[in-house]
Amino acid sequence: MNLTCLVKKEENQYASLCVELDVASCGTTETEAINGLKDAIDTYIEYMRDEGYGDEILRPVPMEELRDFLFTDPQVKEYILKAIPLDMEYA
Repeated sequence: MNLTCLVKKEENQYASLCVELDVASCGTTETEAINGLKDAIDTYIEYMRDEGYGDEILRPVPMEELRDFLFTDPQVKEYILKAIPLDMEYA
């Protein structure tokens, strides 16, 4: 499963968001935020499958929430953002 991970720095931490699943995480480093997101994705997909919602796993982030994630402070004119492809394998 190919997923997109957005990562941004917020003050003293990094926030990560999976665009296709509306799953998020954070960490004190970029790597910690990405690894936390991978764990959150694994937990989310396992839960959805266990509960019989396998057909409803994909649920893209609503546009308003994506806008809030990308542009938290309207006073800031420039943001540093990384989009990282995640290749997660599931049976």
